[in-house]
Amino acid sequence: MIADKLKFLGLDDEEIQIYLTLSEYGTLSVSRISGITKIGRINCYHHTEKLQEKGLIRLSQKSKVMHFSAENPKVFINREIERLNLAREVVPEIMAIAAQSPGKPKIQFFEGKRGLQNIFDQMLELRGGEIVSFSNFDELGTFMPVFLKEHFKARLDQNIKTRFISPRTKFSEGFAKEFFPKNFDQRLLEIFLISPEEFYFDSDISIFGGAIATMNLNEKNPIGVLIENTELFRTQKAIFDLAWLGATSFITQ
Repeated sequence: MIADKLKFLGLDDEEIQIYLTLSEYGTLSVSRISGITKIGRINCYHHTEKLQEKGLIRLSQKSKVMHFSAENPKVFINREIERLNLAREVVPEIMAIAAQSPGKPKIQFFEGKRGLQNIFDQMLELRGGEIVSFSNFDELGTFMPVFLKEHFKARLDQNIKTRFISPRTKFSEGFAKEFFPKNFDQRLLEIFLISPEEFYFDSDISIFGGAIATMNLNEKNPIGVLIENTELFRTQKAIFDLAWLGATSFITQ
């Protein structure tokens, strides 16, 4: 219904009645508005004042009596465009303020598969650079396989390098072949498989672009936490690099 849509655009029930009445009947006095809508005259004065402030009706005088008429309904579009432009201006300013406080981590919580997909989508904003992950391929690959194939292709398309450390299983040994496209640039993917008996983990920890994403890939309770903080990112990245160096050095000895 049109009334429900106008309510979503910020009008209350009586403002909607008055605005639609003026749209239908044209220029009316307060007494005529009150008679048609059955809204008391005092309330009509109050609501017409509010509608004027919102730029939805205009005031005129006929024989010293105030009359009101509805503005062109395109005013709703123009008003939302103005709000959108204002939001586009203010968001970068707020982000700049947040960036000036590097010691204060930004923490976001995500629930459900859609929530975890949002975390993966934020990884793609990196555009170049590297993502390193402690992953369990058995959990990751069966959690949302169709989405992941598209996601990893997007990583490659955006020249994002990925390094994985994951417990070795039969499934994990074929992970790259299953989830990465054929003939991709091999320089963009490195996988190190570790002993599942000694180093088994269920959750996925991905470190990228100044952020750390920890995800529980349990089908019954998928949750994720995204922490954006330079100091924490550097520490976690150093831990991954240390684990990678130690593991690969052991193998090559």
